[in-house]
Amino acid sequence: MPDESAFDAFQPYYDILVDWEARIGREGPFFQRVFANVSARRVLDCACGTGHHIRLFARWGMDAVGTDLSPAMIEQARRDARASGARLRFEVADFRELPAQFPQPFDAVICTGNSLPLAGSADGVRRAIKSMHDVMRPDGVLVLHTLNYAAIPEGANVYEEPRVRQVEDREILFLKVFRMVRRLCDIDIVALEKQAGAWKKIQIHARAWAVEQAELESMVAAAGFGRLQWYGGYEPKPFDPAASRDMILVARKEKSAK
Repeated sequence: MPDESAFDAFQPYYDILVDWEARIGREGPFFQRVFANVSARRVLDCACGTGHHIRLFARWGMDAVGTDLSPAMIEQARRDARASGARLRFEVADFRELPAQFPQPFDAVICTGNSLPLAGSADGVRRAIKSMHDVMRPDGVLVLHTLNYAAIPEGANVYEEPRVRQVEDREILFLKVFRMVRRLCDIDIVALEKQAGAWKKIQIHARAWAVEQAELESMVAAAGFGRLQWYGGYEPKPFDPAASRDMILVARKEKSAK
């Protein structure tokens, strides 16, 4: 796993980088359908950042809990919840070790934003999936979102389209770079901020395990999940290993599992 201090340092930029209104509007109907299929009332987002999905789920009347490895992200999530008047639970937690903090089972567990591969190794990803399984009720639903690493060429820098944000008198340019080296993907996010004519730079680095469809399918099956459905986006649209940017897996915990 990456050092949580890197994400702590980036926390002030996290909500600026993402157009959360557009993202929540795009993803919300997908989660509504998935949760309705299992009559979910209690949901865990185990890489929640500053808690946008949790606040959405709470507005739907769900018992929503968020965890993240970064204390700064969790503290901001708590501040935002208080500001909105919502009483929500946010906890600092490693998604590989969830059962120690959550003895009561969830109906649904999600891990989105390409967070699962940040476990950094095949064993780390495997442990995280088993941890999510163990805090879920039988027949509960799991939603995992990662990048489609099979579509990223090895050995070359791949740049996402730069994003420019204007926040009051601050101009911020974001650049995200991916570099695949065998089964690992180096991810760098650079924020260049201009204020009062002066520039400063913030950069975070993470190394992800480039989990692909066949490997992820094997891992979730070994953990005790079945009825797998694959999507290439939240529209939803079919997953295309050769072309999809995103890989989204929806799976159900087997009813016989403890």
